[in-house]
Amino acid sequence: MSDFKKIISNLKKSKNYRRRIPVESPQDTVIQVSGKVFNNFSSNNYLNLSNNRKLKAKLKNNINNYGIGSGASPLISGYSKAHENLEKRITELLGFESTLVTNSGYLTNVGLINAISENGVSVFQDKGNHNSIIESSRLSNTKLIRYKHLDYNDLELKIKKDKSIVKIIFTDTIFSMTGEKADLSKISAIAKKNKSLLFVDDAHGFGVIRGNDKKFPSSINDLNLNKIKIDAYVGTFGKAVGTFGAFVSSSRELVDILVQRSKPYIYSTAVPPAIVQTTLDSINMIMDDKKIIENLYHNITYFKKLVREFKININYSDTPIQTITIGNPKDVMKIYKKAKESNILIQGIRYPTVPKNHDLIRINLTSGHTKKQIQSLVEFLHKI
Repeated sequence: MSDFKKIISNLKKSKNYRRRIPVESPQDTVIQVSGKVFNNFSSNNYLNLSNNRKLKAKLKNNINNYGIGSGASPLISGYSKAHENLEKRITELLGFESTLVTNSGYLTNVGLINAISENGVSVFQDKGNHNSIIESSRLSNTKLIRYKHLDYNDLELKIKKDKSIVKIIFTDTIFSMTGEKADLSKISAIAKKNKSLLFVDDAHGFGVIRGNDKKFPSSINDLNLNKIKIDAYVGTFGKAVGTFGAFVSSSRELVDILVQRSKPYIYSTAVPPAIVQTTLDSINMIMDDKKIIENLYHNITYFKKLVREFKININYSDTPIQTITIGNPKDVMKIYKKAKESNILIQGIRYPTVPKNHDLIRINLTSGHTKKQIQSLVEFLHKI
């Protein structure tokens, strides 16, 4: 029998115990916790759409049209016209053959590998990958092989050495704890050379990463998919899009396999159609209003400019995810608490989310932050 009290006690002693914060207001650049107002730099709400006035009005209308819940799993009666329309729109925007709307990014990754897992399949993963990608292999029959973070020589050595029948490279496009970008062109070349499949998770890039202004922002929007080999693309709606759920885009055949064999998809109640329709509304808003994403990059540029002026040592990233490596969980939590005392909410990231001795402060910038809010954050970081 596990000693649950001892487990909790050890987590508290090591300063790796986590607490939830009950937020009393909508997700925005300012939120309320325990009656106190904070400048919020802890949310993945990158385009500040979670509390958007126009989208809230759309949601009300969509609830009137579709009701509240979906009532069933997608293969029973939970799949609606709204789901079909959103899938078609994403397929069109990203340039794949087909798309499947799912309940969450985590379940999408688990269900993707679950549906195709069998003996003789190896999955090669960056050591910096999100837990959902790692667990997708651990919870299936596939063999998990991890390569050094962003080390494509190590990936190629490992993939050449492996004798599996089917080889899959699975990587984050934007690494959630560092904001670094994977080199998809390089990884694609390795996949082609070694006759491997390439799956990517663009949770922090979908709706965020600029490239070709005529296409939807994502980590692949400036890539030619006729030349760059991507066999499955996973994205989420709960971050930049501001709603809820996720999706996978791929070939018609792979998407059909997921419908037939992905257990998280088959056995979960479908995302409510009112939310699905609002997701489509949000995606169309992002496409139509370029200022939303322009504001985000103005804020990233402004933050990095101030950080340089104050000579604060931050890790390199040109995405909304900005981090400062501290290395000690106790120090991370001290900074987190000091920030709260200054009415600033930032994230203290500790093991096991990051490797031991790589504990860090994570700051998420959004398009809605004001220059005054960013300045107060940087002044706090300089002081601390």
